Amino acid sequence: MKKLPSLLKDIRLKKPLIHHMTNQVTMNFLANGILAAGGSPMMAHHYEEAAEAVMAADALILNIGTVEPDLVKGMILAGKKAKSSGIPVVLDPVGAGLSSLRKTAVSEIIDEVSPNVICGNAAEIAFLSGEQWSGKGVDGSLAEDSSELARFAANQLNCLVSITGKEDILSDGTETMVIRGGHEMLSYVTGTGCLSTSLIGLFLAKSVTTDLSSFERMAGALTYLGLCAERAVSAARGPGSFQTAFLDELYLLSAEELDETGRWETVYGGKSNEQS
Repeated sequence: MKKLPSLLKDIRLKKPLIHHMTNQVTMNFLANGILAAGGSPMMAHHYEEAAEAVMAADALILNIGTVEPDLVKGMILAGKKAKSSGIPVVLDPVGAGLSSLRKTAVSEIIDEVSPNVICGNAAEIAFLSGEQWSGKGVDGSLAEDSSELARFAANQLNCLVSITGKEDILSDGTETMVIRGGHEMLSYVTGTGCLSTSLIGLFLAKSVTTDLSSFERMAGALTYLGLCAERAVSAARGPGSFQTAFLDELYLLSAEELDETGRWETVYGGKSNEQS
């Protein structure tokens, strides 16, 4: 993926508009993260305007972290409009198996919208994979099963899948990749997982010019996040200063410094980065 620097340059040149229908707990952090990375955030939630608003966007993020029926209605309306207009849709199924409301919501969104990407932790992706998944537990990590889970889920859900965690696992159903890096401090700041989803949307943005595949663009987004986290740690004393430093690094990291060397490994199909 030697073309990642040119992708980041084009993102910062065009400042794509990323429409978030998202978690109220992390909304401010996501908006600041997208701004720092070079995009422009929009947070139009109400179902009476969501489908109209999304037509101005370059990507749509659906996050059910603070879910309610009217929000789900708006997500489906906006998601269907986006898909029919070639605008990428990225779903974050936060706590998907936690309650009947969430189970119903995420099932309706997937059935009605067919998102381009689903990004969640291992427990959430395992839940979405249904009874046919035979992995060991749904505790959010699933250790050695995560790569197979990602590939299974991508085929089962017919979309790109990202499992975020200590290592990020990506799959398109044929090729499955492990991305290493980042820092454990990310787990002490609310919203960094949600920001993974937002950055994937930014890197997939419709207006951005690149011949990288959607799979490669998704990998680029998570590589960028991990590298910024590593750089931020050196300036941090704890979670508060890390959050500030992390936002700074999203802004400061140059396109030329976006280097994926040694960060990812193909588990199934494709080539490793040493062969690119």
